[in-house]
Amino acid sequence: MPQKKTKKPVKTAVERVAVKKPAPGSLRIAPAPRIPATRAMPAPSGNKLVHYVYLGIILFFISSTFYIMGRSYHIFNPGADAVHVAMMDMSGMTVEQRAALAREYLESGRYKLFAGNIAGAVLDLSVSIEADATDPFAFIYRGEAFLQISDLDRAEADFTRALELDDGNPVALYDRAMVNIRREVFASAIKDLDVALVSNRTRRTDILSDRDILSRRAQLHLWMKNFQAAAADYTAAIAASGLIINPDDLAGRAEAYTGLQAWSPAARDYLAAITIISERIQDATTDDERENMSRMAMSYFEKSAALHVLLHDFVAARADLESAIMIGTALGDDDAVTRMRSLLEGM
Repeated sequence: MPQKKTKKPVKTAVERVAVKKPAPGSLRIAPAPRIPATRAMPAPSGNKLVHYVYLGIILFFISSTFYIMGRSYHIFNPGADAVHVAMMDMSGMTVEQRAALAREYLESGRYKLFAGNIAGAVLDLSVSIEADATDPFAFIYRGEAFLQISDLDRAEADFTRALELDDGNPVALYDRAMVNIRREVFASAIKDLDVALVSNRTRRTDILSDRDILSRRAQLHLWMKNFQAAAADYTAAIAASGLIINPDDLAGRAEAYTGLQAWSPAARDYLAAITIISERIQDATTDDERENMSRMAMSYFEKSAALHVLLHDFVAARADLESAIMIGTALGDDDAVTRMRSLLEGM
């Protein structure tokens, strides 16, 4: 093994002058100092070299995994970063400067939220709140960001804080209802939606419509098998939609009518929903959107067929199944086609 080089002692100016050069011919080479024998490091064999390479790869992946885990924690848990927003020094700012900063970061956070940058939205909205915690929409938007990553506790806390700042804010009430829906606490969700509906009628916003609230409440009534209330809310949602009716509302009301054993109006609603889908599918901009709409229409045709069977209208039932089979064939859904063909043959 090569020996370490040792630094020569630094000589002073006096010591350098005192060193004399040897006379010519008098220079003798001193024998090399004796070094204790050491075992030579054997060269790595082929197998050992492969082991070293594998070990290096494993260590690389371990370090990479910890790095990725660290980054993903902050990406998927942006609330962990939000607590550090106070590191921005705002102590020297005036009230006006802090308010301007809050507005700037609120707008930036809102943009990032709608763009799907949840971690960035949480951070920006947290800065906005740190600068000026008086705007309820800073809490609403941050709560919506938390809701998107299923951080329900933080989301609820932000929506509740927004309501403390602006009692009866319909958007905060609607969003808090969404938290309770995710928790399957439907009664609490309906209470918030009730208040949101009343409030929204006097405090109109571009964010939330009466139809949104009515349709969501109808869905909850449907899940709770309160079919009469569900049908009433879907009817009100359809009336509030104006000329642009959502086929989901018609299909939802059809389910409510089915629960009430009102077969005829249920079948009519399914066919009305199919009509709207057939008109709008032409304007679909992506293949995925067209496929989803086609699958909805196929499902509604099948449900309508079942209702026509209950009404003993087998001609209409066969026509519904044939239409559903045609859509399923176009989609390449062999299982659905086989199932519906067997139903058709059994009539």
